[in-house]
Amino acid sequence: MMASTKNGKQPAHRPSRRQHIITAAVRVFGRNGFAETSIQDIADEAQVVPTAVYYHFDGKEELLELAMRRVFDQLNAVVEAARPESEPGDAEGLIRVIDAVWDWVEQNPDEARLYQVQVASANGSVKVLRDEFEQRHIQRGYDYLPEGTTRSPRAAKVRHASQALAVRTLISTTMLVTALRAEGGPLSRLPSRSVLEAVRELALRIVATEQKPARSTTSAKSTTSAKSAKSAKSAEPATSRT
Repeated sequence: MMASTKNGKQPAHRPSRRQHIITAAVRVFGRNGFAETSIQDIADEAQVVPTAVYYHFDGKEELLELAMRRVFDQLNAVVEAARPESEPGDAEGLIRVIDAVWDWVEQNPDEARLYQVQVASANGSVKVLRDEFEQRHIQRGYDYLPEGTTRSPRAAKVRHASQALAVRTLISTTMLVTALRAEGGPLSRLPSRSVLEAVRELALRIVATEQKPARSTTSAKSTTSAKSAKSAKSAEPATSRT
């Protein structure tokens, strides 16, 4: 049991109090957003006096950065455990990652809510963290798509743009859907497994679209040769009957 002061609040100096306050900040920022949250709100959630918060942190800006760092670190660990970077990116690995992130969201509603509330409006140091997080997973996302070859710079540029869009869609789909499943959201009344199956199917369709092979040169030549032979045959004069 945690010791408390005469006013019922927790003492400021314990090293473990730092993580306890960050946990409280995750909950409050997720509920209220950054602008509507005060140090007093976080102190009340952590059951400490405001001076205890300032004993460990410079202010709510630092607390938001640390709260978001916790979220990103947890998600990084979840994704890495589901498909280590040393393993190839295939459909099975993609499904494992989707399922793992889905489970994390359901098991960590406070962190998931904070992600949904803050990631789009991030600025300053939190924006730096977000950009690093996104770039890391964009690079991992390319593992699920074929490398492919193109013959011209223009085709290569078009292909890269297509794959970049596919990767960003893969990454954002799960988190966006979880936001729609939040209490009162448009997907909140649907069975969790049904929504998850739909997310899996969409992800696999995105990958499958990018993996459709272009018709090979050999195949194209064979088709052209077949058409030429058919045309030549049609052009032959009919043999008179004897």
